[in-house]
Amino acid sequence: MNEEGHPAEKGPILPDPGEIQQPNAADGTPAETLSSADKLSAQIVKHNDESTASKNRKWWLKTALLLLLIGVSIFLLFSITDSLTEESIKSFPALIRGVDLKWLLVLCAVILGYILFESAKYFYLLYISTKKHFFRASVKVMFLGKYYDGITPLGTGGQPFQIYYLHKKNGIPAGVATAVPLVKYTISTFVFCALAVVLFLVAPTFLKESGNIALTTTLLAIAWISMLFNLLVPVLIIAFSLFPNFGTKTIAWIVSTLARLKIVKHKYRVMHKYIYEMREYRTSLRAILKKWWHFIPLAVIGLCSTVLSLSTPFFVVIAFAGVTPTFELFLQILCLSMISFYSASLVPTPGNSGASETTASLIFATALSSSAGGALGWVILIWRLLTFYIYILAGLGINVFEIARSAYRRHRAAKHADA
Repeated sequence: MNEEGHPAEKGPILPDPGEIQQPNAADGTPAETLSSADKLSAQIVKHNDESTASKNRKWWLKTALLLLLIGVSIFLLFSITDSLTEESIKSFPALIRGVDLKWLLVLCAVILGYILFESAKYFYLLYISTKKHFFRASVKVMFLGKYYDGITPLGTGGQPFQIYYLHKKNGIPAGVATAVPLVKYTISTFVFCALAVVLFLVAPTFLKESGNIALTTTLLAIAWISMLFNLLVPVLIIAFSLFPNFGTKTIAWIVSTLARLKIVKHKYRVMHKYIYEMREYRTSLRAILKKWWHFIPLAVIGLCSTVLSLSTPFFVVIAFAGVTPTFELFLQILCLSMISFYSASLVPTPGNSGASETTASLIFATALSSSAGGALGWVILIWRLLTFYIYILAGLGINVFEIARSAYRRHRAAKHADA
């Protein structure tokens, strides 16, 4: 990195650890000589280190509210599927008795494969950046990222914590810790949206066979709009990075407009924040685009994880509802899963809870109610359990462990100090 924080003409894919000055007050490094990635990471670390008791209270409150929202979502799920399907809901014992153990094992393998592919994204990016293996850190940062995305509206909490965890807890250089979540998000979003376009074009073939064509067509239209909004974020990040003056003027115009509409209160503070963050992303992305071909494996990994995630309901239906597996059914469920995901993603609840269960109930009930045999509500619940609730529970367990360990270490340190 040069003195202005811009990447050198030749260098690694992500910022080189050897080129990044760490924001260590002990070495007397002036703040103005730090790279932009250092400053962003230092701010995140400082924010996470301050007011531990206050943060813990907020975390418990957010988690409790999310668990309450999940409970309400499950109630809505079974209410909707019961009203839209002709058959009564299967009892849980009857559902368990009808499980196909062979397909249940396949389902478990799919979930494990998804976790490994998602973790592999971080592992690969960390390896090409540092030439070191961070397998355990990659798995943990994947789980924690999904957890913090899940407890914050619109999934905005994961990346800052991932930066904090990678830099502070694992000693990964600030530039790498800042760039890895950004690169993963950008590439994954492009891959996901590209697959969504293909599935949305195929979807009308299956939706024509549904019991409520007006409803499914409306949800498909909402999904198209949501997908375009979702794609807009990484496109703007790249555009702002390649054309900084355009990015600065656009941000200033958007914030000024929102201020006139009384949506934004502190105009210049908000404007400075987003312009500053845009510049941080610009530094990382300019380094990335120099050797873009190294991210082809990342795109392949992302495609595999996306297909595994979207196909989870297919294996749940086969394992728990006794449906005969066919390629047509597999493609149909891929389309329905993608429509359900995007049609719910505009709802600003933590993890889209409530919205995901509702849209999934509506769209799967119109297409699979006759073949699920009264197990549709359970199918959707198990799907959400394996693709969302499991990460909330895992993140909850990890955070409780971290809080307990920190408290124990503080107690032990105080005890040694008194001795």
